[in-house]
Amino acid sequence: MSKTKIIRYALTGFLLLSFMTFVNAQETPETQSPQETREIQDTPETQSTQETQEIQGTSEKQDTKDIKEIQETNRELIKNGIKEYTAVKGDTLWSIAKKELNDPFMWSAIWKENPDIDNPRWIYPGQIIRIPLYLVQEIETKETLPIPVAQTQEPSEEEAIEEIPEIKEYPLVNEHLIIASGYIAEAAPVVGTVCGCPPEQIFSVETPRVGQVEDSPYGHTLFGDKDIIYIKVDRPVKVGDKFYVVKVSDPISHPITGAKIGHVITISGIVEIVEIRSGDTMARITKCFGEISQGDILDSYYDIKIPMTTGSFRSPDINGMILAAAAPSIAQSTLDIVYIDKGCKDGIEIGDMFRTMAVGHHVVPNGMIQVISCKDHTATAIIQRNSSPVVAGNIFTKIENNHKANAAIK
Repeated sequence: MSKTKIIRYALTGFLLLSFMTFVNAQETPETQSPQETREIQDTPETQSTQETQEIQGTSEKQDTKDIKEIQETNRELIKNGIKEYTAVKGDTLWSIAKKELNDPFMWSAIWKENPDIDNPRWIYPGQIIRIPLYLVQEIETKETLPIPVAQTQEPSEEEAIEEIPEIKEYPLVNEHLIIASGYIAEAAPVVGTVCGCPPEQIFSVETPRVGQVEDSPYGHTLFGDKDIIYIKVDRPVKVGDKFYVVKVSDPISHPITGAKIGHVITISGIVEIVEIRSGDTMARITKCFGEISQGDILDSYYDIKIPMTTGSFRSPDINGMILAAAAPSIAQSTLDIVYIDKGCKDGIEIGDMFRTMAVGHHVVPNGMIQVISCKDHTATAIIQRNSSPVVAGNIFTKIENNHKANAAIK
């Protein structure tokens, strides 16, 4: 073998040895193939971690979705004029309507919006109650609609000088309040006969009774706005005839003298006959101001005039006492109704305002009332403001600074 071939074989061997060393280095434990990497990634521990992350991600997405759905539902409710209210201890539909709608007589509208409330007397802390704000929005819209103004020629300077400013009148209280507020009757009426109508429509206690609420096609004993009820009447009637539904209190006496005063009569609703068939008389409750129950008395319907005012009120030098209250509660507060022992023949006028005072070890001013209707020797008043409960036995007296009193209720 020639020297040249020997050198060539040696060089080739050296190169092969170097290549094999390089390959062995690439296959050391520190360096793994792609297949081995995939196998490590697919171990049970790794899979568990991935599944946990996926579950957490799904849960977070679901929570976010639920929150968005709740927010969307709330936005939709508000858009439709509904507010969800959570009841607290001591709440009643009356107090909720007074607080949320500024009109306690709208309690029946709240009851209608919540068909799951079987008995309006019973609501529970934590209960979700739907408040129909759209009713207030409708009233506000009607009140704020622009009134068309007729195009008239401007008066001359002489006419403008002689023109007397028009004194604008507005209702002293709303229609529902004046109807429902009631009055004191000297004698307890028999079923359906109420001694509290206008002079030309006064019924004596000997007048044959008008009737009473019996029941409903659904067997209920408590009724609300738009409900259909059966009534019993002792006179010929026809479809379209209307009646007041009234309640009569137990006898009341004067807190000081003990003299018998009479009974508080309150109107809880208006019904209208819709059908007479097979001896049954069916009526619909068209207005509901209070709880209407089986056995309530029916009184003949008559128009009740809403008192108007210019906003300026007297506070005459008359003293007296609060005899009773309309609401069945221990103590009365703002917008509740009370009855006093002075009336029209004692110098009282509708709109008169008085200061109330609690009498105990000390005489403490506790509120302000305003007369909204008047009988001969009794009157009905609304509590315009109070700093502590106003109750039967409190006295009322003249307000010394009547300008402040007028300003307080405007």
